[in-house]
Amino acid sequence: MLARALLILPALLVAGLLARTEWLGVEAERQHPPKGSFLTLPGGRLHYVERKPVGEMRGTVVLVHGASSDHADLLATLGPELGHYRVIALDRPGHGWSDRIDENAMADPAQQATVIMKALDQILSEPFVLVAHSLAGALATRIALDHPERLRGLVLLGGVTHPWPGGIAWYYHAASWPVIGPVFTRLIGVPASDALLRSGVESVFAPRPVTPGYVAAGEIRLLLRPSTFEANARDVAATHAFVSAQAPRYRDLRIPVVAITGDSDAIVSPVIHSAAIAREAPQGRFVLLPGVGHMPHHAAPEIVVEAIDQLAGPRSSLAFAR
Repeated sequence: MLARALLILPALLVAGLLARTEWLGVEAERQHPPKGSFLTLPGGRLHYVERKPVGEMRGTVVLVHGASSDHADLLATLGPELGHYRVIALDRPGHGWSDRIDENAMADPAQQATVIMKALDQILSEPFVLVAHSLAGALATRIALDHPERLRGLVLLGGVTHPWPGGIAWYYHAASWPVIGPVFTRLIGVPASDALLRSGVESVFAPRPVTPGYVAAGEIRLLLRPSTFEANARDVAATHAFVSAQAPRYRDLRIPVVAITGDSDAIVSPVIHSAAIAREAPQGRFVLLPGVGHMPHHAAPEIVVEAIDQLAGPRSSLAFAR
């Protein structure tokens, strides 16, 4: 009898965790259905939300989110401040409501940059200001390097641009492993992330408080879908090698780059990333916000908008004093 119970209890636990994971994903999609439009590409669709300008249009701004989030994070805080622009906020491949497009290759930021530019080619002909947060700094700098003619400038918000010491947390590796990854994600990764969601959000905002209503407004619970959780882990796991190879190219950047970061950012080092690329880019500028963590767009949206306003002007006025 005891032996039978010892077999049944683990099976019930596994079944309960799998059911919990499935419910979390379904509930997240119910709470946050797609609100934008889709761009069709070979292999899938990319989801984006567009905001039309109010009054005279000053230009176009494209927002690209970082890890563990989607388009709604940047749009929720910067969208209301950019009423004089056409704003396009994208879900990166495998996040939000965008398909992964090419499952095996899409963790590579260069591939994400290619897919995003192919999608934007369908709806944008004019040069735009590109704004990228956190992990999206890697793909945004690739776009700036490969397509400078398409950009008026690049704004990095706590952007990942350079290799860093210490690697990544073990659970990103576990969730990205073949075979083991899907099992880990469903039994441990998603249930644990649900339980730790509040503390995780607090850590990226620290030392400032979390913006009220952020989890709902940023549609953060969409991360709790297994496919999105795995895509996020693979993205994080692939980034270190990518920026290690790309960093020597930053002296070839031909557009203005504004790197905005908080001096208390414990997620992406201000010194290793933002200060470095601002120094290496020929038209780089470094903006350090005191008492701010990894969410500068929530702490000081007016500073981000000021940088966008400067970049959106005529090309002749874009050079920054060194």
